[in-house]
Parts: sequence; C-alpha cells; structure tokens
Amino acid sequence: MLPVLAVLHAEDVALEFVSVLTRHPDDDVHVLVGVPSAALVLPGGLPLRERLALLAPYVEPGRNTAAPPTPEQVAEVLAGLRAPVVWTHSPADHRMRRARHGWTVARSAGAALCSAGDSAHLQVLADQAAALTPAEAAAKIEFVVRHGAALLASRVADRLVTTERVPSVERFFRVDAGQADRLYALTASLGEDAALADDPWEFRGSPYEMARLDATAAWVARWCVPEDGPVVEVGACQGALTARLLAKGYAVHAAEPNPLFRDRLEREHGVAALPDSLEDLAAHRRWPAKVYLLGEMLYYGQDLDVLRDLPAEVLLISLAEERMADTIWPWVREQDVWRVAERRELAPPALEQVCDGLAYVRKRGSRGLALTRNGAR
Repeated sequence: MLPVLAVLHAEDVALEFVSVLTRHPDDDVHVLVGVPSAALVLPGGLPLRERLALLAPYVEPGRNTAAPPTPEQVAEVLAGLRAPVVWTHSPADHRMRRARHGWTVARSAGAALCSAGDSAHLQVLADQAAALTPAEAAAKIEFVVRHGAALLASRVADRLVTTERVPSVERFFRVDAGQADRLYALTASLGEDAALADDPWEFRGSPYEMARLDATAAWVARWCVPEDGPVVEVGACQGALTARLLAKGYAVHAAEPNPLFRDRLEREHGVAALPDSLEDLAAHRRWPAKVYLLGEMLYYGQDLDVLRDLPAEVLLISLAEERMADTIWPWVREQDVWRVAERRELAPPALEQVCDGLAYVRKRGSRGLALTRNGAR
C-alpha cells in the first residue's frame, strides 16, 4: 500500500510524522503539502535527514492565510495515486486550519490515519504510538532549527513551534469519514462548522449532556409556567432543550441563525424556528416574553450590552463557571438594567467519552444565573 502524507505545511512532516518515514525506510513516501500547494516524493533508501531535507524548499512560515486545498482538489490528487494509505492531521487538532485540513483529507480519502497533533481539550485513543529513538529525535530537531527557525518565534499562534508540538512519541488513530465529521464538528463548536455533523455535542446520548439539559428545563420551570406565554430560546441549536420545554407544555420561540441546525430543529421537533441571532432579537424586539433563555451560548464573543435590549422580564443564562466568572460577572457588576435574582449549579464538571469512545473530554459544568429587570419575578 502506498504511504501518503497529506499535511497542511511542509514542516508538519518533521514535527508529527517522522515515525511514518522510519516505518517505511525503503518505500517512496508521497507528500501532499496544502500550503503552498505541492506534491513531492521522499525516496526510500535515503537516510532520514536527507529525506526531511527535501521538504526544506516548501517551508514558508508566512503563508498562514493562504487558502488550503478544497475537498475536491484533495480527492482529485488522491484519485491519481494507487491504493494509498493516507496519513494526515487530526480533525480534532486545536489548530483549526490543521483540523480543517485533516477533516478535508479524511473525508476525501474515506478513511485516514491521523496524528494526535495539538489537542489541548480532547484526548484521543491512539491505535499506534511510536517512541522516537535519539537519532530520530535529533533529525526532527535539526530540521526545525535549520529550516523552520522562524517558526520558533512565529507570532501566528497555530504556526508557532513549541516544545509540546515537537513530540517525542508520535501517536496516531484511524478515522472514517463519519468519525472525522464528528471530531471536527466538536472541535469547531464555536463556529459555523459545528453543524457539519448531526448532534455534534451528543445531546442525545451523553449522560452529562442529558442531565444538564434536564436540569436546565427544570430551572426554567422555577421561573415561569406555560400560562406565562412563550419562552424565547436563544441559540436553540437543533432543539435538544426545545424538546424538553415542549414536553413540559411550554410554547417556545426557538431562535437559531445556523441554517443547518435550524432545519434539523424544525424537522425533528415540528417548530417554526426563528433565524434571529442574539443581536437580531435585541435590535428588533419582535418577540417580547417573560423569559429569555440563553443556554450555553454566550461563548462566541458577543457584545453583552445587547442583553440590555432584550424584551424580557427575566434572563436565564447558563455557562461554565469559569466563563461566567471571566465575562458575565464583570458585565453584570457594571450595568444597572438587570439585577441578580438567582445563582444555581445545573451540572458539575465531568470527564466523559465522546465519539463512541474514540476520545474523551472534560465537560466544564454549567452554572445558571437568573437576572430580573426592575425586580420582576
């Protein structure tokens, strides 16, 4: 089987895939570089240092904003190779451009072996792990120092070469296209790409998420009853919490700007979802209600001053404790429109497997904060 390394940047071969080269000492290894776009062969039979040196002309530290190849372009190149075994980046890499490239390659190839890469929040279970020999580690370090020295001082976060991004043990795991979707969507949870996978946060099957959603729905019931009128749910995603409120008899105005999530929400729960963002709801004030529910959605750098203009008597906000402390509390103390009426733990932190046991992650927990306008109860 033909070994193919599909990497975003040329230096990634030295940083993360040295053991693949030493696994195939006598085989030609094809390298597909995404940025700048290039295809080359590292011939078998050469010493490791000489094979790595062939990558040097393609190391361009300043090309971080260049467009990576599209899925169609990757698929076209792979189609020209005979029976390739493809190695690439993790779709869960903390460096989002590499995560996107790994997702693109895995989707195009149908399956891939992925480097564990840089994943600060997610631990994947490796199918293969290779501890480098001193000679292999020396070749890796030499390549970085000689050909990627500028990256050691890069001001671009995902190009910066740090100690932990030069692993002495290279770990790999196999994904199929569906697993790549889920890992990438989970990693891209603060962006539009989160909707690439159905139920990316596993609201349907995660014990933690189901308990958190149940607790949140019960918390809503402490602040209003169905007879008080519709609850406006901001950032409803694809309706896991919406469904719980509907089951309790509430009418729900579910607002979700992402069209993929909104389509699933409507199909799965039979509601006419609003396309409004938080900013739209505050600016146009079309949907006055006793309660506005902002469940786990103030993670996106929103201007919190828009909360002043939401046409509600009560705001129910849930977030991880650290996020609440870092962003919400400073804003609450500085404004005079809302007052704190209740603080409540909805879910404690947990450690949980995700993606059918392919990885595990710390769930940060959820704290509820109830704010009332002019003392409304």
